[in-house]
Order: sequence, then structure tokens, then C-alpha cells
Amino acid sequence: MTSIDQTAFARLETEGRLLKPSLKAATHKSGRFGFRGDIGIEGDTVLKEVFATAEGGEPYISFIAGQLDHFKDVKPLTELLGETIKADGKYFFYCHDLEAGNRYLVPLGGAKIYALPIDDTSVYNEMIDCLYLDKQKMKKFDTAAKLDAVADGAFEFDTKYAEISFEDCLKQIG
Repeated sequence: MTSIDQTAFARLETEGRLLKPSLKAATHKSGRFGFRGDIGIEGDTVLKEVFATAEGGEPYISFIAGQLDHFKDVKPLTELLGETIKADGKYFFYCHDLEAGNRYLVPLGGAKIYALPIDDTSVYNEMIDCLYLDKQKMKKFDTAAKLDAVADGAFEFDTKYAEISFEDCLKQIG
């Protein structure tokens, strides 16, 4: 069974950044550790409703989805995550200040970040819709199985959004 100490979550745990966990344990997929909760970034800035996974023995968080109040907070988040994000990881950040319909692929910190708008819904519902997962089937899963299903769906996700620099995206938000 994979423990947090064997994953890229270990530093975040030591720093006290893994907040309000509803799951912080091995998932049903062999070697995978999952986190559901919030990640503290700086001050009152928090990545909310986080779904995240890391494989035991690897220095990377392979998948993260979460909600930010402002797109500008993506940069401090990726700086916090630093070397724990990787080029082929899947990172979905839903931001309240992105206009509906705008979806971007933003290169940051050696990875490509999906920046997506969110309205009055949850990251869970957004991810189910984005990844075309079966809602009825998901209702039968426990928290770890739901996280596994969302992460597996994210790894298969290959929709191409317009690539835009962080700075240009900030300008569009104005």
C-alpha cells in the first residue's frame, strides 16, 4: 500500500498545505495515492475542491484538478508545486474569472495547464462532464474509486485547446 511519504505529496503534507481532506490515502489502483480536499497556496489563496493523484516512488503529482477564485493564482500554485509537476501530467484549474466558453492550454512550470471557466458548479461535476464519465456509475463508487475514475479519464483526455501564455491570458481577463 502506497503511503504519502512515498509520493510527491510528502512535502505539501509536511508544510501543512493539504487542507480539509476527505481522502488522503492509497486509492484502489495499485501504487497510486490520492488526495481530495484543498491545497493552501499562500495566505488566504487556496486551490479548492482538489482531486489529485501521485504514484508511489515518483517525484511527481501526475494529476490535479481544482478551483481557483482568480486565474492569476495559477502562477503561484505552479511555483508552489515546482518540480512536482511534469510535462506529461494532467492539470485542470477551473477559474471563476475566466469567461464561459473560454478554455486554454497554458504552458507553466514545465507543464501545460488546462485553464477552464467555472460557474456555480463543482470541480467534480465539471470533470465528469469534461471527461464524459458516466454519472450514474460514478454515484456507486466510494471516494477513492471516484478519484481513480476521474484521474484515469484525465490521463486519456487529449482535447486541444488554444495555447496561450499566462501573461496573454491575464490580459484577456483584464
